[in-house]
Formats: sequence, C-alpha cells, structure tokens
Amino acid sequence: MRCALPTLVGLLTLAAPVAGQAKPGHIYVVGFYQVLPGKGPAYNKALADVSIPVFNELVKRNVIVSYQQLVQVAGSGEYTHVFIVEVANWAAFDGINAKLNDAAQATLHKSYSEATAEFPELRRPVRSEYFTASGQQP
Repeated sequence: MRCALPTLVGLLTLAAPVAGQAKPGHIYVVGFYQVLPGKGPAYNKALADVSIPVFNELVKRNVIVSYQQLVQVAGSGEYTHVFIVEVANWAAFDGINAKLNDAAQATLHKSYSEATAEFPELRRPVRSEYFTASGQQP
C-alpha cells in the first residue's frame, strides 16, 4: 500500500493542471432578488405569467440549457428569490437581451422589457453573480 500512495499523490499533482486547462463549460447566472413588502403573491404571479413562458421558450430554442426559480424558506432574509440560468458557454450568453426579446415576442407578443415593466414595483435586485463548475476557468 505504501507504493500506491506516492503514485496517487503524483497523479493528483498532474491532474490539477490538466483540469485547469480544460475548455470552459456551462455558465450559471445567479440573480438574487428581494420581494417588496406585501408584493409576494403579485411577484409570484408575474414570474408564472412572464418569466416561466419566456425561459421555457429559451430552453426550447437551445439558447439556455436550463433555469430554476427558487424562493427562500429559511435564511438571512437578504433576498427572497434566487433565479439560476444555466448557459452552455459564454458565446451562448452573448446577445442574451436580444434572445430574451425574441422569446418574449414569441410567447407574450411584446418585448421582454415591456413584459417585465412591473417587476421594479414588485422586487428589487440584490445582486447577480456568475459561476462555472469548480476546476474550470471562465
């Protein structure tokens, strides 16, 4: 067993640089939002009426890989909702606003900015962050 340990350590030291040289994978865009007091039901309805149809269309068109909308049930209270969008790569993310508008036109018959015009009255953005899988370079 002693002979195997140095071999394993040697392989692990080689594996780290190889993983770092891998081509970038999926990008995860994570938006954190705080619903304004008393606006929870209206915001959830707006998500169901606007965001879900548009993002389902983006998945159907292979613009994004997937998405998830989450509501916080326990935690700090800094935000109430998290929206996670999985994109295949940075190239697919390029021009996302135009792609959002195209999907909104197809599903809601209006631009995405028109469709989400009431969102600022319902919630405030806390922050957005971008992630890749561990071991990959952006």
